[in-house]
Amino acid sequence: MPDSPNGTSPSQYLERDELTQAIARVLVDKFNIILDSDSEAIEVLETSTYPYYSEIVIARKIITILALSCLIYSAFNIFESVLIDRLSIAGLGVSIFTIFCGLGLIVFLVFEIFQGAGEDEVKRLKQGNHVFNEYQFIPSLNKLSCVLFLLGLGFLTIIFGFASLYTDLLRQNPDNFVGLQDGFLSIYFSIVTFSTVGYGDIHPTSMISRSAVICEIFIAMFFSLIAISTTLSWTIAHKRSQQEITIKKRIMERKKQTIVVKD
Repeated sequence: MPDSPNGTSPSQYLERDELTQAIARVLVDKFNIILDSDSEAIEVLETSTYPYYSEIVIARKIITILALSCLIYSAFNIFESVLIDRLSIAGLGVSIFTIFCGLGLIVFLVFEIFQGAGEDEVKRLKQGNHVFNEYQFIPSLNKLSCVLFLLGLGFLTIIFGFASLYTDLLRQNPDNFVGLQDGFLSIYFSIVTFSTVGYGDIHPTSMISRSAVICEIFIAMFFSLIAISTTLSWTIAHKRSQQEITIKKRIMERKKQTIVVKD
């Protein structure tokens, strides 16, 4: 038989066709093994987990406890001085530490989400005579309510931390602020400053009080960007995971329908 224009003989075409058919038969045989075993019960032989970025998760849990404790301290300190007068400097230190705890919680939360902290779960399954592995990634934060709770805790810790700081500055020197008082007004002024509204009814007058207000404004701008980006990133990752689970379920349903048709 004459060769084709591109120099390939019919026998070579035949060899390619036989090779394609052989590959197809192997794939079909493997697929049929899985299909035949779908009607049988699945037995879990072994389950293994491989954590990712567990250090970040542990650090986030520790700083969450610290932030919650500092938040409780600040809430009491705003209305009633917790430390005695001679330890007023220590009070300022605790208020600043509270602010850093709130910031640290948000920073570790962001790292935990963007780094993909969690664990790989590998299940060794047996279905009939077929043994196979099933892989699933379980994020350390798998609920939106948990993410929002941590963001809210960081937000409140920063707000109350600055309110406690303003209260301590006021107790040290009443001339640091105009119109500020202990209690609810300190929380009100911290929220107004954090939101960058600035009504002007309360304002700082000294260098140290103005510096504290400037720090809260910068932190507020940072927090707003981080809160939005973190929530969106988690939502996108969660949607993608749900889609993968849905696709997997559809494949299993399609396999079962194929079995029914064959029977």
